[in-house]
Amino acid sequence: MRRQLLLEQLQGMQPADALAFFTEVVAGAAARKAACLVALEAIHEAILQGQDQGPVYELLAEVYRLAREEENDGVARLLMITKPQRGPVEPESVHGDLELSQLTLGERKFLARGHDRVRLDRLLLDPEPSVVRNLLRNPHLTEQDVIRLAARRPTRTEIQKEIHASRWGSRYRIRVALVCNPYTPTDLSLKLVGFLLRKDLRAVRNDGNLHELVREEAKRLLKKRHKGKQVDYADDPASSSESSSSD
Repeated sequence: MRRQLLLEQLQGMQPADALAFFTEVVAGAAARKAACLVALEAIHEAILQGQDQGPVYELLAEVYRLAREEENDGVARLLMITKPQRGPVEPESVHGDLELSQLTLGERKFLARGHDRVRLDRLLLDPEPSVVRNLLRNPHLTEQDVIRLAARRPTRTEIQKEIHASRWGSRYRIRVALVCNPYTPTDLSLKLVGFLLRKDLRAVRNDGNLHELVREEAKRLLKKRHKGKQVDYADDPASSSESSSSD
C-alpha cells in the first residue's frame, strides 16, 4: 500500500521536489529514524516497480541527474543501477543437485512445495529462479536456509532478487547476507545497506570482495551516524544492540 501510494505521489511531483523528499528520507534513514526507514523501504519498492513505468522512470532518471549535479551521493546511490561486483552469472554456471537436476523444471517446482527436509536442502542449490520462488514460499523453510541461499557464491542475479522480493526480504539477517554477497546486484545492495547496523556497516566497508560503491556507501553512513552519535537498535529480537562508541 505504501509503495502504491508513493508511486501515485511521485507521478505528481516535480524532479526538484522528489529530490528534496528523497534527500530528507535518506538523511533520516542514515540516523535510523523509524519513520524514514519505513519511507526508505517504500521508496525502494517504488523504484523497483517504477522502472517499468514510463513517467516514473523518467522522473527517477531526472532526479538521479540532479542528485549527481548536486553531489548528493546518498540519493544518487539510491537510484543507481550498475553491475554486481561479480557476475552476472549465466544459468549453466550455477550447478544444482546432481540427482535432482535430472528432473524436469515442473517436477523440481513441485518438490519445492513439499516438506521433505532432505529434498529441500538439495533444492536450495537449484539455479532456476522459479524453483527458488516456490522454496521461499514453503512454510518448512527456515531463516537459516534463506541466509545460506542469499550467501551462496556464485549465484544468479535473479535468485538474489527473488530472495529480496519474498516474505524473507525484510529480515535483518537476510539483508546482511544479500549485501555481503558480491554476486548481489549492486543497485539492490546500495538500497539495503542503509538498513544495516553499524557493526555490519563496518564489515561491509572493510570487505574488499564487495563493489566499491557499496563500500563507499557504508563508509558514508558510518560517518553520518558517528557525527550524530547515533545508537543502533536491533531490527529483530535476536540481534544485539550496539553502543554509541566511535567507529
